[in-house]
Amino acid sequence: MIQRIQTIWFFLAALAIALLLMIPFVSKVINESEYWVNALGIFQQTNGAAVKIEAYLPLTILTVAAVAMLILTIFSFKNRTQQKRGALASIILIVVLSILTYNYLGKFPGGLEGVQYKLGAFLPLISIIFIGLGVRGVNNDERLIKSADRLR
Repeated sequence: MIQRIQTIWFFLAALAIALLLMIPFVSKVINESEYWVNALGIFQQTNGAAVKIEAYLPLTILTVAAVAMLILTIFSFKNRTQQKRGALASIILIVVLSILTYNYLGKFPGGLEGVQYKLGAFLPLISIIFIGLGVRGVNNDERLIKSADRLR
């Protein structure tokens, strides 16, 4: 109802997950070609031209679903219980997304030996932290409402 800081936290969490569509998880140079993986698939860059080698649709759909769930969580500010449930569902989606990403990285050319971990590998954890801060804001609002009710 009061909707203050938790909107910003939930928005930052949605932004962090949405960035997974552009920022790679890992990258590796093999035979003068750079390979990287993001939520859209495996890409190869040779002589300045980037080409998608393999698309991974389940990972893309799960990423978009996590962003959509966080946006729905933002707009359910009139019902704090529903907002907390949406945040929990978002955390579950992000954990499943992380597990699916790890399984998908097994298809990386040349294996995971010698890869460079990029910012995308840490964005799900950052997003979960932002969601936790948003839930803390919702709980603070609930406490404020209860204390105001006691004063009446």
